[in-house]
Amino acid sequence: MSIIIPTQKTEIDNNFKDQRFGILGLSGIGKTEFIAQEENALIIDTEGGCNAFKVWKIAIRSWDDLREAYQYIHNCFKENKFPTKDNKPFTLVCIDTVDRLVDFASEEVITKAKDFYKKIEINTIGDIPQGGGWFRQKEIVMGFFHKLELFPCAITYIAHMDIKRIKDTNAEFDKMTISIGGSLGDDLLAFTDHTLHIESHRQGDKLQRIVYTIPTQSREAKSRGGMIENGWKWGDNAQENYKKFRSFFK
Repeated sequence: MSIIIPTQKTEIDNNFKDQRFGILGLSGIGKTEFIAQEENALIIDTEGGCNAFKVWKIAIRSWDDLREAYQYIHNCFKENKFPTKDNKPFTLVCIDTVDRLVDFASEEVITKAKDFYKKIEINTIGDIPQGGGWFRQKEIVMGFFHKLELFPCAITYIAHMDIKRIKDTNAEFDKMTISIGGSLGDDLLAFTDHTLHIESHRQGDKLQRIVYTIPTQSREAKSRGGMIENGWKWGDNAQENYKKFRSFFK
């Protein structure tokens, strides 16, 4: 028998290294600065938005670059060799942003399709027959994330937010959610244990930011087990904001 028969209930796992986070918010509200407070975070920088912060980062500009980055992280953990102070392991790997990562996946799929479909003009992912392009895009993006989660560290992605028109059997309504559409967007939301919805607005020269972790009809958010406080206000000090965030976990 290969399965393990339970003899007692499992404990709640609030170890930081076992968590998967999604951070949703408008551009320019401090999402990258927030993650940059994690001393041994490694940021996979897909948009070039990390230049204002002192961080460990790998700049990514194609899917091939992403493959190399994954192999680098894999080797770091396998060989226990890290560039950090005192060779401390990465505690978090962050994709900043997942939107651009999906663009790289699309470019990869289109390039492969052009080689395969010699008699069809392929210019966009939608040109690939029978929805195969969308399927392959989702397959490689989620495959990458599922490989990342095997590392003994927290996994995070930063994503842009958009208003989507949602239809169900009873009504139609607008919802602030991840900007990535279709089933890939749904899968990315399902991947996380915690989706931090950062609501922001200007009040004079001040930027007001509130972190929501309970979903509503109009807002995408969650925190499994209610580990992260809902309605938590970010102050002006990113270090203090992150310190509170880390206090929710071991």
